[in-house]
Amino acid sequence: MKIILLWLMLALPTFSFAVEIENLNPIETIEVLPEGFEEPLKYNITLPQGYAKDDTKTYFVLFDLHPRSQPFISGMQDWLSHNGEWPWLKTIIVNPANYHPEFAAVFKQFAENPKDQRILDIIENDVLKQIDKHYRTNGFKIYSGFMANGALGLYALLNRPNMFNAYLIASPTLGDNFGHIVLDAPQKLTPKYDGMKFLYMTIGNHRYESAHVAAVKQFELELAKLSQNKLQWQSNSNENHYYMSRPIITLLNGIEALFDDIHNNLPANSPISQQGPDAIVAYYDKLSNDKYGFPVSAEGSLKALAKSLTKTEPSKALDIYIKTTDLYPDSAYAHASLAKAYANQGDIKRAIAVQLVAVEKSKSMVQWHQNKHQQYLDEFKAMLTP
Repeated sequence: MKIILLWLMLALPTFSFAVEIENLNPIETIEVLPEGFEEPLKYNITLPQGYAKDDTKTYFVLFDLHPRSQPFISGMQDWLSHNGEWPWLKTIIVNPANYHPEFAAVFKQFAENPKDQRILDIIENDVLKQIDKHYRTNGFKIYSGFMANGALGLYALLNRPNMFNAYLIASPTLGDNFGHIVLDAPQKLTPKYDGMKFLYMTIGNHRYESAHVAAVKQFELELAKLSQNKLQWQSNSNENHYYMSRPIITLLNGIEALFDDIHNNLPANSPISQQGPDAIVAYYDKLSNDKYGFPVSAEGSLKALAKSLTKTEPSKALDIYIKTTDLYPDSAYAHASLAKAYANQGDIKRAIAVQLVAVEKSKSMVQWHQNKHQQYLDEFKAMLTP
């Protein structure tokens, strides 16, 4: 009994931080009335933590057609973004508030006649435009869907490619040529995608999925014919999960893949890095302008390339480090990397001069970083001591 009481006392501070998810991520509702509908469509809008505190920040939008996906999507979004927006940048989540028979009838019409794009008209012109009108969106939209809803996402990719920027598709029902998706793919997977368009698709071998595996494989073959700089895509049929786990696993893996470019540097041997520092800078400019809507730093990728050249082409490496400090003059670590490059070449006096700049730049950082840069400086100075 004493052990149990002690455990409860130790656990109490943890429980005191528990907060209802609605308080972390407030849910609002909007209504839209498509032409010809008698009852409005209601959509729940789950806002990210801190949305009301900073009216200058804009957000990604994730749209999912299943009402019951709202709790797990919003919960995962909050968990994966609350610690510095890593790995999921804060996002506005959009789900239907309930089943709507008139919308279901429109979905049925699409399934029976894929030339009828009214369902896309409703999503694009009635729902998404209202989201953009009433909330601080940044223009980047993600579609998430499971089974028939997932197939609809692929249908949108083919027939309305500018509707969404990224697609996270779990177990799409592509069998029996649903939506004419597989048959239309050779002709419709040819628009000029901007290189930022992203698709993550999965399927398993559950009896509900097995009838669609062959069609998904056929769709993959058409994707493989696209130039790699047009559409970024990944497909996974190798992971064994229960059928109802598929959309959750797909969402998690898809989000990590989608936002990997902001959390990890380009490898020095990547196709972009191998084209040189200017190509790296151009790549990050495109990410900044066409995807994230805010500056994404190329510093880490530039330094990775420079480091890879330190032994084989030291002068070229030094030029890249200098270019990095020119591009990011306020970065203490850009200057520190340049200082280390000078030290590696035996120019300790110049290393000290540059590291002095790094120490000055670090004064706006937390104490740990300040101490680190001072340590680097002291180490360089010690190299001059007889």
